[in-house]
Amino acid sequence: MNVKLLSYGIFVGFIAGAASTLLSAPQSGKELRGSIKHTKDNWSDHMLEVQMNLQQVKESIQQVSKEGKDSLQSVVSELKESIQAWKSESDPAINNLQDELAAIQATMEELERSLNQDETTPQPS
Repeated sequence: MNVKLLSYGIFVGFIAGAASTLLSAPQSGKELRGSIKHTKDNWSDHMLEVQMNLQQVKESIQQVSKEGKDSLQSVVSELKESIQAWKSESDPAINNLQDELAAIQATMEELERSLNQDETTPQPS
């Protein structure tokens, strides 16, 4: 939601409520003008306070965003380091597995050759 539009909507609502209250009040013209001036001054003060609060919120959001970005970069860096460490630790095990698989494959090929030789050799009756 757009904060600027929300603050304008609240401001217009307060003005409309204040105007309807003031115009329906049974006061003389001089009293009414004094009351309107006083109300206008109060609303001006409130609007300045709202603007200052909105500025503080904006600055807080910017600060949180910056801190979040810094934290995210730190987490990504640590994650990369962890992955690299895991990879370097697991490389020897992967190499051993590949060597064992190659040995198993060689043994299977040798078995197939010996089985094929046994099938082609005539059996004495």
